[in-house]
Amino acid sequence: MNTKFALLSVFAGLTLFFASCSKDNDDNHEGIIPVEDVAKAFSLKYPNAKDITFEIEGNYYVADFMNGTVSTSAWFTDQGKWMMEKIDILYNQLPAPVTAALKAGAYSDWKVDETDLINRTGMGTVYKIEVEKGSIETDLYYSQYGNLIKTVDDASNNSDAPIVIPDAVTELMNLTFAGAELLDIQPNSEGYELNMLDNKVYKIAQVNKDYRWQNTMWQIAPSEVPSIIAEAFEKSVYANDEVKAIFTLINVDGSFQLFEVVHGGQNTFVTFDVFGNIVKS
Repeated sequence: MNTKFALLSVFAGLTLFFASCSKDNDDNHEGIIPVEDVAKAFSLKYPNAKDITFEIEGNYYVADFMNGTVSTSAWFTDQGKWMMEKIDILYNQLPAPVTAALKAGAYSDWKVDETDLINRTGMGTVYKIEVEKGSIETDLYYSQYGNLIKTVDDASNNSDAPIVIPDAVTELMNLTFAGAELLDIQPNSEGYELNMLDNKVYKIAQVNKDYRWQNTMWQIAPSEVPSIIAEAFEKSVYANDEVKAIFTLINVDGSFQLFEVVHGGQNTFVTFDVFGNIVKS
């Protein structure tokens, strides 16, 4: 069959389907007929979709449908640009590092309600686990390697949405973190936190409110600590403390190693410079 004719046939069928679904929904936003650009983009992206329903959420057309046997939601701009999809998956379909992280974390005894896979344009895959304990519900977001990106308490059903990447962040990713996958952009008091996977290493970069880079931090194994710093730590007053984690921090002042220890019954961060001097505790 001619490719152009096939596309027109699919689009016509999709339009008829939406029209039949929306006869009784002309006065609300559920079961609406998407604009032509959205309908065409949807049919190209998901040619095997069925049981399709469109609605409007904020600035996006959101399609809920069955993609084969998988329940899926997809977000499009009104120009037909695909922005995001959320796919229902089973717990046993989660990557092994994700389930291992859940079992080893603070939510190990919580009940798992739902699990999803989230893809966004220009970003890496994120796995979402909805957990609950009693009347409390929390959403956990992980990288494919089990890094906990964020937790969201009492999230609404519409809490997941596309992320528009600012041009300044795209430039930073291309220049400073070339090859890395951006996973999330989270606002904080200093500006924004960029969560990413850089060659399988989970990193957090802090940028200010103008998206200018401030610092980057990531966790390292004890074997990765430079010998001069390892020796300095063993000679410090923190040598006998429990070490919970070790991080590398890079900012405009240089490179540092941060030891998270339990000192005097309290969690404390001890920072060493490249010469093994304690610069902050």
